Order: sequence, then structure tokens, then C-alpha cells
Amino acid sequence: MSQSIVVLKESGSTNTLAATVREAMTAGDTTLSVLDSDSGEWVTLPWRDVHARAEQIAVQLLADSDRHEPLALGLIGDPTVDLIAAIQGAWLAGVPISILPGPIRGADEERWAQNTYNRFISIGVGTVLGSGHQLDLLSKVEGQLTIARVGEYGLGVDTASFTARNCSANTVAVLQGTAGSTGDPKTAVLSASAVYSNAIELVSRLGLHRTRDTGFSWLPLYHDMGLMFLLAGMTTGISTYIVPNTAFAAAPFKWMQWLTETKATVTAAPNFAYDILGRYGKLLRDIDLSHLRVAISGGEPIDADAFDKFLDAVEPFGFWRNAAAPAYGMAESACAVTMPAVGEGAHYDEVTVTPPDGGEPIRRRYAILGKPLGGMQVRIVEPNTDVPRIDGRSVGHVEIRGTSMMRGYLGDADLGEGEWFSTGDLGYLVDDRLVICGRAKEVIIVAGRNLFPIEIERAAAEVAGVRRGGVVAMARGEGSSRPGLVIIAEYKGSDFDKARSEVMSEVASACAIVPAEVIFVAPDSVPRTTSGKIRRLETRKMVEDGRLAPLGQEGEQK
Repeated sequence: MSQSIVVLKESGSTNTLAATVREAMTAGDTTLSVLDSDSGEWVTLPWRDVHARAEQIAVQLLADSDRHEPLALGLIGDPTVDLIAAIQGAWLAGVPISILPGPIRGADEERWAQNTYNRFISIGVGTVLGSGHQLDLLSKVEGQLTIARVGEYGLGVDTASFTARNCSANTVAVLQGTAGSTGDPKTAVLSASAVYSNAIELVSRLGLHRTRDTGFSWLPLYHDMGLMFLLAGMTTGISTYIVPNTAFAAAPFKWMQWLTETKATVTAAPNFAYDILGRYGKLLRDIDLSHLRVAISGGEPIDADAFDKFLDAVEPFGFWRNAAAPAYGMAESACAVTMPAVGEGAHYDEVTVTPPDGGEPIRRRYAILGKPLGGMQVRIVEPNTDVPRIDGRSVGHVEIRGTSMMRGYLGDADLGEGEWFSTGDLGYLVDDRLVICGRAKEVIIVAGRNLFPIEIERAAAEVAGVRRGGVVAMARGEGSSRPGLVIIAEYKGSDFDKARSEVMSEVASACAIVPAEVIFVAPDSVPRTTSGKIRRLETRKMVEDGRLAPLGQEGEQK
């Protein structure tokens, strides 16, 4: 895709997204607070001051373009007040943003910097703003990008005569990286109208209002869920607290303390975060969650039992169970696709799942993920492969379309008007509410049985020492010396034989199939996306290539 597509504008039109954010930011006395990771202190500014900073950044971006169309703005590093201001600054200047993740633990930092630099170039970025170690690493790469500290960029420029650039609704606002859990990550091209639509429909569904709500998030801004949660705050002007996701990763239980301290009414997180607190809920102390009226769970499949454990653990601390909001979304639709109404709470569909070969039926509970947001549509189409049968339900491929949809993937043809987009998920509808039961690409076939790997992985993770979120189920073909179900699990412990036996027992009991092999690997060995989802297909390839070193196998050092 050429850079001209990235910065399309239309003379005489209005910059609706930036104008809405400006109006909300400057309308009241609410604030933005960002936790400084180094000092542990909140940095707080009125939203109107954040907008004033955004105008400075916009003026500098346009000045730096020097008689040619300004290129996209890249952002990197932990969130700061200045970095959040830069998001609005880019939109005031009529250019899109692209926020990329930092290096994961154990990565080669020089290679990360070169790859990130190249990716920014490939998607049409001209300037990168950020802070901290990530920006230092990127600054060492030689090339054509302008790289600057976001806290210094545009400071002191004259904004008295500045007016926001006129842009069409089709102007690109966000170049959003996709998770790539089942393949190579791509870049979704999101127009200003798509981002605006998703934000205002999310605000409408949650009933957000500046006079009563406070938002709290530790979700990374490079992830669609983190960015849209922030934008929900930016388009309403609610007081918003943002914590670097590294701070949550270092101390997950502080999430509840932050919610208590900030008296937040709205928060969001993936299933794994709720799972952690549910599993170790007895450790919770001295928290007050009585202010919380919405707790969104999204970004990955929801474990009904684990989510219920969380609800049981926090209810004694004033948590309103009906605040729970299991949701569904994806980067290709800006973020949210379906969401329960406020106060609807978590509900599950308990069903009987029967393998296509007529194997033994199993009872399952799947989270009901709410109705589509305004402007979005969901349909289920007949699957083109055998999938586990669910009695009384029409399981098929989930397709979506609507006002929040991307224009297309960067470098590919745009979606046609009204075109349905295949999400790659398998699911069904209950009273127009969506239920997701698996990924089409990840259905595994063992001895003629089609199985959802997520169910096998959750059963294996019940064993002590097996890391939840670090388990991958895969099938080994008939041509192998040991065909059948194989489970790869990150394990921290010393009694490999006992743990292996317990994994086999748990899977056999929960899923009516006995694994042919259980392979334990070291913690953090299983490849993940930047948002923490396991990459099943890459894991399988690593096992087949011998690139995942097993622990506790015969002949291996224990």
C-alpha cells in the first residue's frame, strides 16, 4: 500500500474524531493520570492541558513535514501523559498513529530495534516518539526516521493560530497490529470513522459519563483493547488512570489496590488476569471494589470456571457480580464487536459437545459475550470442515461487518462495501448474543475426532506446576512413530512423572481422550503474541523442528 493511502484527506470536510476528542478533553475539570514506573507516583494533568500538549505536537508534526504530506506517527515505550497527548496530536495533524510493542523478555534487543525500525518504515511512519530504554534502542538504528523524545517534542511552539487539519471520514487514524496468534501478524488499516464509531458505541453500551465515571487500565496501548479503552476515556473526558502493563506483570494483585485507590468505575483485562486473581483469591486483603460497575473481560477465550472463581473471590470486597462483562472483539473491527449491557453480568451457555465421530459427549460451559455494538452485525455461516457438534446449537464460522470495520490489511485490497469479514473463530448465537467455542484454524484432529484445543489446555493447566496460559494441545499424525494427542506445557517443578500422569488424568477426565505424550518445557518457552496469546501453530512447528527443549524426558537432564 502506498503512503498516499495512509494520509488521504478531503478538502472542506471535518476531522470528526479529533473534534470529538477535543470537545471532551476541554469540557470539564477531569484529569488523566499515568503511573510513572520508576518513581511509582501518579503524573496527573487536566484533560484540557493534555489537549494543549496535543496541539503543540500537531504543530511540530506539520512543521517537520516541510511542504509534503506528513507521514504516520509511530509511538513506542511505556505510556506517559505526553505519549497519550501525541495520539490526539497526530489526529489533529491529520495523520495516523502506529503503536508498536517493546522487546519481550529474553529477546535480542538489537534485533528487536532493527525489526521495529523496519516495520515502522514499511507502514509509512516518518516520525517516532517515545521514551525510556525502548526509544534509546531505536535511536541507535541508522536510517531515515525522525526519532525524538515525546516529552520534549513540540514544547514551546506557538499554537495560537493552529487549527486542526480538515480530513475525510475515510482518513486513516490507526495502523493497528493484529495479534497473529494463528499466523503472521498483519496491520489493520482503521479509518477515522471506524475508530470514532467503535469508541462512541462502546461509550453508549457502557453508559460512560464524565460526571460519574472513572476509568482504569493497565492494558498496553499497542493492543487494540488498551487503545480503545483509553479512547473511550478521551471521547468522554472521564477521569482516567493508565498504568504500564509491565507494572501489572510485576505485581498482578496491585490491580485491585489501584482500583481501590482510584475508585474506578470501569476497568478491562484479558481472561488470564481475572484467572490469576481467582486462583489466588485468598491472598486478597484490604481492598474496596464497591465503586466498580463494569469489569470487561476480553481479548482471549473466557474460561467460565476461572472467571467464576474471580467473581467469588472479589464479591466479599464489594464487587458487584453484575459488573462482569465478558466481551468479544478484534483489531480488525477497531476493538469491540459484542458487549453485554451494563448490569447484565456474566452468563454461560451449558451445552453437550459431541465429537463429529460420535465419541463420548462432554458437558461444557461457554461464556455468552453479549449483543453486537451499534453499527455492527454478526452472523454464523456453515463451517467448511467438521467441527465438534453442540446439541441444539448451530456452530459455524463467525463473520462480522459494520461501521467499526477496518478498510483492509495494509498492502492488501480494501474490504468491499458491506462485505462480511471471516474472523477465523467458531461460534453460535443464543438470543442474538454471541458465543465463541474455538478457532477454525486450531481445531485438532486426533483418531478421527475433532477437538477444541482450548478445552484440553485448560484441563492440563489444572495440574500443580503447569503454567496456565502456557499449554498447547496439538495432534501428531498417523505417519508419526507416536500418533495422537500431544500436550506441550510450561512446567515449574521437579516431579515430572507425577505431573505427567496428572495431566493425562485431568485431560482424560475432562475431555474423554488420553494424550499420547506430554512434553514439559521451561517457563516462557512457548511462543506468544505481544498481547500474551500463545501461538499454537508456531509452537507446533517448533516441536516438529526440535527447537523446544523438553524438560524431564528420558535422557534429558532434570
